[in-house]
Amino acid sequence: MIVTTRPLKIKYKKSANPFQDFMQINPNGSAFTKEVIFQRYIGIPDSVDLYKEDILKMDEYFANQSVFYLRLHRLEVINNKKDIDGLTELWEKLQAAVDNIPILYKTPLCGTLTNDQLEWTKKLSFKQIIHLYKEQQPQANDTLLKNFAVKFLYWMDFYLPQIFSQDNCTSQKIVFIGDITQHELLFLYFLSTLGCDICYMNPKGDIANLHPIIAASSTLHKCRDCYEQELIIPKIRSMKSILPQQPMLVPTPNYTAITEECSYEQLAAFATSVVMIKTFGEDDNVLCFGSGVVLHQDGYILTNLHVVGGGKYYSVIYENDTNEYITHQFVKYHDMHDLAILKVERKSKPLPVKVDGQLVRGQKIVAIGSPLGLFNSVSDGIVSGFRDLRNMSMIQFTAAISNGSSGGALLDMHGRLVGLITAGFDDGQNLNLAVPAHLIYQFAQNFIELPS
Repeated sequence: MIVTTRPLKIKYKKSANPFQDFMQINPNGSAFTKEVIFQRYIGIPDSVDLYKEDILKMDEYFANQSVFYLRLHRLEVINNKKDIDGLTELWEKLQAAVDNIPILYKTPLCGTLTNDQLEWTKKLSFKQIIHLYKEQQPQANDTLLKNFAVKFLYWMDFYLPQIFSQDNCTSQKIVFIGDITQHELLFLYFLSTLGCDICYMNPKGDIANLHPIIAASSTLHKCRDCYEQELIIPKIRSMKSILPQQPMLVPTPNYTAITEECSYEQLAAFATSVVMIKTFGEDDNVLCFGSGVVLHQDGYILTNLHVVGGGKYYSVIYENDTNEYITHQFVKYHDMHDLAILKVERKSKPLPVKVDGQLVRGQKIVAIGSPLGLFNSVSDGIVSGFRDLRNMSMIQFTAAISNGSSGGALLDMHGRLVGLITAGFDDGQNLNLAVPAHLIYQFAQNFIELPS
């Protein structure tokens, strides 16, 4: 079979004036070529108020133009089991097609775009994205590749019908504001290959470990100052021609309220939901020890990426169980937030995750982990502060931890998981950090068992 449909060819325009160039409505060019703006706008030029005002002016300008405009602060999270199962089945069919052009051309890929050229470009770009992922993650196993592909297919299925549904649009403008993951940035690049203009804005700083092809395709505009605090951008003021604004925060499940505080003896009993993890390398030697937290009774365990990253397989030890459970199932990870999920074939009671309300400085907490291999040690302390380190929101706390505590549980006095223990400062006393619960929920909500 000979494929006669020609894909869209993209030329990336290097812009000198970020907002002005991005707001230009470029002509479509020839039938086979389109000029695209892809820029990374990092930092704050003058003041926070002017920064917000520039964004709102851009909102209003595009609302009155014949363009598709979408402002994002994160990408949608797949949380429907039916969707996951359907896209997993699609990925299993696609694997044989990705490297076979005639088969790929004939294979359906999510919802079909009405434009044959864009539909073929979409398939070729997805093929490229899979290869870019493999380049970025050479150690990724089949499960990690599948998880990435399913998530990416979901984004394609969710966003593309919206972006390309209006035939009268002369251009598609996508703005992403705030911290971004490597996978989300790959999706922005993917949209640019379909002819969308992209503006990634982050007042804190640029993403680390930028893929060379994204660095080459995009233009960096770096302002003099950065703004390390959380920046709340007002909602879009004019909604004409604009999709509904996405929420900035993760939806909160309806947990049953826990009103009474637990004693320290009662909190120590939650150690049955905290495990010790050993990570083994290619030579079957132990690379490191760490801890993990049971999220779901079916064996899903949350830990730090730095505990399990680079491992060939893992052993998991439960309290009051003499067995050592071996697993190769590395299910999911998030490199920016240092989070990962393993799957073990063992039933266990999960810890509830706190997603309602805010921690406060001075609040009492308890840490459970395996410091220096001392299985499920319990220590108490307080929340001593909240820090943004390397574009990550962290809880600072005083409960004692050591090497091996990473991946352990930080509990409030109701026995709820408020953070995942991540690190401590060797040169300081009781200067310890944990990933907060709202980031855990955002990362792992599909694996968190909700109380009935």
